[in-house]
Amino acid sequence: MIDLTPDGFGIPVSVHSEHGLLHGRLALLPGVRGIVVLAHAAMALDERDDVLAGIFRHAGLSTLSVDLLARQEEHFSDVHNNVPLLSKRLLDFLDLIKDRMQLGELRTQPIGLCAANATSPVAVRVAAQRDHDIAAVVCRGGLIDLAGMLYLRSLESPLLLLLEESDTQHIASNRRALQEVTCRKELKFIPEIGIDYATSAGFEAAAGEAARWFVRCFDEASSATP
Repeated sequence: MIDLTPDGFGIPVSVHSEHGLLHGRLALLPGVRGIVVLAHAAMALDERDDVLAGIFRHAGLSTLSVDLLARQEEHFSDVHNNVPLLSKRLLDFLDLIKDRMQLGELRTQPIGLCAANATSPVAVRVAAQRDHDIAAVVCRGGLIDLAGMLYLRSLESPLLLLLEESDTQHIASNRRALQEVTCRKELKFIPEIGIDYATSAGFEAAAGEAARWFVRCFDEASSATP
């Protein structure tokens, strides 16, 4: 079994892509409720993801922060909006975790997906493809309709959508998309996060709502497991 004391860093993991290695960092806590996969598409792990992962661990959740872009793709135009490509890569990371669980290297436990902005539709599409493998999804911002109508309608994982109160364009689009979602879903509004997320009431609110969603859904998933 892999056992890791939370030191704020975790252990590196990677999967192969057509343009090089994709990197992530896994931080495991003993006896926790489940693992939250924080997915983003950037050239380096976003500092906000690091802070958010720390908040999740403080709430008793293990974390896997993954970058869905390879270093060689830095100059590729609009690759961070390629939902099918990024979905395939997130599935590869999930396969890595599931394989480790099946081999007994990781304790079998619920898995959740957390994404923001351009990666929000990626998380929704992947959760829809994995049916009951994903116990909860949290998306902050972005346009979940870009996941595709088929995936919105087939999503079964509980979905929490967090939108900034000032983001009127995304609010309207996501309200329409949520009408296609039949699973348990919640839409909550948060204050604007702004640039200085470290002192942002919006970021604090989003982190708190996300942590509570994962804890509740993981507890429900664990109690439902025979």
